Amino acid sequence: MSRTSNQGHGRPARDRSAQHPADRDPIDLAPSVDRAWADKFVLEQRLLDVPGDRIGDALVTVESHVAESGETAQDAFGDPRPYARELAASHGAAPGPVGPTTATWAVLGLVGMVLTGWGFSAWLEEAPADVSVGALVGGAFVLTSLGALLLAPGVVLRALLSRVWVGAVLMAVPVMAMVVAMVLLPATAFQAPALPVLALGLLLVAVASVLGWFDSDQADLVLAPGERPTGGNRVRLRLALVLPAATLVVVVLSSVFDLLA
Repeated sequence: MSRTSNQGHGRPARDRSAQHPADRDPIDLAPSVDRAWADKFVLEQRLLDVPGDRIGDALVTVESHVAESGETAQDAFGDPRPYARELAASHGAAPGPVGPTTATWAVLGLVGMVLTGWGFSAWLEEAPADVSVGALVGGAFVLTSLGALLLAPGVVLRALLSRVWVGAVLMAVPVMAMVVAMVLLPATAFQAPALPVLALGLLLVAVASVLGWFDSDQADLVLAPGERPTGGNRVRLRLALVLPAATLVVVVLSSVFDLLA
């Protein structure tokens, strides 16, 4: 059986030794394995909180068997998700809550982005920043949804990924609830000076980015056996820049909306 035509579906094998772990697609550790099978296997292992080095070791084991036997991964190991759960259970791995550091910087980052956009818009209008009752209610709903994701990421992500429409609905509900609350409850709860609100928002985004940099759990790379996790800083840098980049988008959009108004 041809490894290229029957396993990789024409996907050429890459030289993984020449790639940095932070830049490499984990699936490249198993070039002879059908990509769809390997993708599902890696995703299920991630949802089960299996460390990256063990995921890499399992991928290389599957690759070795497929390459030597000529069998497909499906024929040799069965469906990828049950096989991934079997491996995780054999090592005592189970879904667990996100660590406190991750939860802290995620919440701080979200609040910081909202405050930044809110304060910047008010500053452009040269007016105090108004907070409506609806904004408070909607914000509480969004934070509650985020808390559910952080406390039970495996359950929530599995629901998001199970069906496209399920994921779309679950992602849209918090945003729609916030919009509806702001429309139905427009009364002003309180006002705050624009610049302090803007400064507080930027400070929270900065703190969240620093915490994200030091959150070692977020740099869990999928490694080949014997490979050292030397790419953590590159992954941490990318994660640390996500919040500032998203906040910049919020600020730019606020500027555009102000010009259009």
